[in-house]
Amino acid sequence: MAEIENNKDIILSVKNLSISFKTSAGIVNAIRGVDFELLRGQTVAIVGESGSGKSVTTKAVMGILAQNSIVNSGEIVYHSKKDGESVDFEVLKMKTRDIRHNINGKRIAMVFQDPMTSLNPTMNIGRQVMEGMRFHNPKMTRAEAREKAIHLLEEVGITDAKKRIKCYPHQLSGGMRQRVVIAIALSCSPELLICDEPTTALDVTIQARIIDLIKKIQKERNLSVIFITHNLGVVAKVADYVNVMYAGKIVERGTADEVFFDPRHPYTWGLLSSMPDLDTTDEQLYTIPGSPPNLLNAPKGDAFAPRNIYALNIDRRLEPPVFKITDTHYASTWLLDSRAPKVEMPKELKERIAKMKAEAQKYGR
Repeated sequence: MAEIENNKDIILSVKNLSISFKTSAGIVNAIRGVDFELLRGQTVAIVGESGSGKSVTTKAVMGILAQNSIVNSGEIVYHSKKDGESVDFEVLKMKTRDIRHNINGKRIAMVFQDPMTSLNPTMNIGRQVMEGMRFHNPKMTRAEAREKAIHLLEEVGITDAKKRIKCYPHQLSGGMRQRVVIAIALSCSPELLICDEPTTALDVTIQARIIDLIKKIQKERNLSVIFITHNLGVVAKVADYVNVMYAGKIVERGTADEVFFDPRHPYTWGLLSSMPDLDTTDEQLYTIPGSPPNLLNAPKGDAFAPRNIYALNIDRRLEPPVFKITDTHYASTWLLDSRAPKVEMPKELKERIAKMKAEAQKYGR
């Protein structure tokens, strides 16, 4: 796990988190020992293919796991400093009722992937924005809540908010609906915002606007953000730190520059190689061979080994430990062992990273 200096302000700490689910087919080992920390005011992106455990990890942070979940081990500590009061919440030890009253919406809020499933089609958007405010502050009058709701809708870029507040979700475009979902998330002034694939259901132009909006609000409110996505192009724009997940584990973590410009895990190489760009001349994009493992059965050795063209014999027998590359950069691959043969990233990826570096320098990242 990346070491963080003692003077750094940690808002969230997740240690050795392991979660399974009871299903009709058996026990699915969805999360298998996840560790990460988030600093106040910063953004950590969690990336990986569908089914890698990104959303389950953050739902555990929110205390909204499904009823068939089993927390096998781990600790989630949320360090709140809201309203000048310093309080530590051990989320996994809290009762559901206490989580609803003290954390959900009030301190940690979530922006979900599809706004149409997040919003109630039978309620106008004003009522939906006001609902959380009045739940966490019963003394707030309806008039006060309505005034604040209008202000929030204006903050997230909805024009003519006094008129829009009466609209129902189906009367708004996809981008507008996602702005409403963000307004609802901000309604109780949380310290931590979890964005679960917030741009997936939107077209590219609207995606960029929503990302810019989230960045703007984060800066203005000094929010901490967890950004879940499979889109590495989005990660490059928003993240301070990146956690790469595969088969319920974080296989590489580091600063955004370290993961993008000096990736060490073959899975990260595959993800970066599969990113489309304007300079791509190949008729087909690169895809990682094979499929993710079935987590009904715990994989033996390195879970990525069957898909890894650089796999060593030991990968099929023993799970790799976490190797330290720098004080902030870690990866779990036997290729980093001092006894392993020297394997370099693919030539095509090296060339792509060189272009990415040059572009980053051009725009002053």
